[in-house]
Amino acid sequence: MSVRDIIILGCSSQQPTRHRNHGAYLVRWNDEGLLFDPGEGTQRQFIFANVAPPVVTRIFVSHFHGDHCLGLGSILMRLNLDKVTHPIHVYYPASGKKYFDRLRYGTVYHETINVVEHPVSCAGI
Repeated sequence: MSVRDIIILGCSSQQPTRHRNHGAYLVRWNDEGLLFDPGEGTQRQFIFANVAPPVVTRIFVSHFHGDHCLGLGSILMRLNLDKVTHPIHVYYPASGKKYFDRLRYGTVYHETINVVEHPVSCAGI
């Protein structure tokens, strides 16, 4: 049976509350795990949702406001720690390349995962 569901990992926009995290959404579609706008704390929300982060195969960042991207670095580090062997495709606005790099390389760790960047330079994907 194919898996098709949407898991809301957070929906609190800029200000999280005790019960709602910054926005982040996981769409599971067959063998794909599409993570949208991983805000700060997204890694922790996977625990509450009882979902293993290695299901993520693609990450989409709509723009580089903190509530849409500050969880990106920790998710990539977590996938690295989990020794994920499949490529992680990351889509983001091409104009935000320097912000993407800052988030990706913001801490020191030995990167072993295959991150495939897809900077998007036109409107829409």
